Amino acid sequence: MNPTRRQVLGGTAAVVGGSLAGCLGDPGAAGGDSEGEGVFTSFFTLADFTRHVVGDVAEVQNPIPPGEMGHQYEVGSQAQVDAARSAAFVYLDIPGFQNWALDSAENLRSNHEGVTVTDALANVELREIGSGHEHGDDNHEEDHTEEHEEDTHDGGDFDPHYWTDPVRSATSVRTIGEALAEADPDNAETYRSNTDAYVEELETLDETFESELSERSIDTVVVAGHDSYQYLAARYGFEVHSPVGVSPNAEPGSAEISETIDIVDDNGIDVVLYDTFSSPRLAETIVNESNAEEAVAISSAEGTKQQWLDDGWGYVEQMKELNLPAFKAALKAE
Repeated sequence: MNPTRRQVLGGTAAVVGGSLAGCLGDPGAAGGDSEGEGVFTSFFTLADFTRHVVGDVAEVQNPIPPGEMGHQYEVGSQAQVDAARSAAFVYLDIPGFQNWALDSAENLRSNHEGVTVTDALANVELREIGSGHEHGDDNHEEDHTEEHEEDTHDGGDFDPHYWTDPVRSATSVRTIGEALAEADPDNAETYRSNTDAYVEELETLDETFESELSERSIDTVVVAGHDSYQYLAARYGFEVHSPVGVSPNAEPGSAEISETIDIVDDNGIDVVLYDTFSSPRLAETIVNESNAEEAVAISSAEGTKQQWLDDGWGYVEQMKELNLPAFKAALKAE
C-alpha cells in the first residue's frame, strides 16, 4: 500500500487527515486543526450512509443533483472547493467510477491535511467484472493505482456497485462510522451508536430480501440497461443478464438485444427491468419483441429524485419499496 494514497486507521477504516476538531459541526471546537465543517460525500448513497452515522452532529453534502446517478456524473469545480472546506470527505477509491473524487482525495491529502479522507470501500469485497469472483480488501488496494485517470474501464477490473448488496453496505457503513469516530472522538459514541442502529436496519433489509426472494419460479432476470445489480443477484442466488454492462454510457448492439430477447423467451420471463434513472426505451423494445408482458422500473440506489427526498426516502426505502417488489415480480416470487 502506498501511504500517500491511504493510511489505515485502527486497522478498519481507510482514512487520512487530522482530527475533526472534536465536532464535525464546529471547526473551532477543542482547538483542533480541521479546516472546515460537515462531511462532503461524492454521491447520494455515501451521503445517505453518512447521514445515518452522524445524525444531527453535522451537515452532509452530496454534489450530485436529484435525478442523476453518481456514476461518471461530471461535477463542476465547485465540488473540489466544497470538499476542501469540509471537515471530512467520503468517497470510493476505485478508478473509472468517479475520477473527480479520486482527484479530490489526492488534493486533500496533499494540500488539506486537516480534512479527514475516508474510502468507504475499505473492507468491502469487490466482484471482478464478468468473472463472478470476489476479492477482499487486499486485492482492492492492489487495484488502486496512481494513474487512475488513464483507466477508462469502469472500476478497472472490478464492479463498483457493491451497495446493491445490503450486507456489503453494512460493511461500508461501519467503515464510515469508525473513520469519523476515530477522527472526532468527542462524538465517537454517537457515531458508533448510530452506526449500530443503521446496520440493524440493513440486516433487516437483507433478511427481508432473503425471505421474499427465496421461493421463486425462475432464477434469471433481465435488466435492460446499466448493469448495477450483480452484487444483489450474487447475494440472493439468482442471475442478472444485461445487454449493456456496467457503464451507464454503453449502448447495446443488435446482437446483444437479440440475445437478450432469446434469454427472455427461453427463461419464461414476463417482467423486464430497467433503471428508473435511464430511459425505458430499451426495456420496452425487448418487451415488444419477446413474450414478456411489461417493463418495470428499479433503482440502482446511487442517486435520488426530488419526490423521493420529499417523501423521506433513502437507500433503504429505494431498496425495499421499489426494488424488492420489482425483483419479486421478475423472479415470479409472489
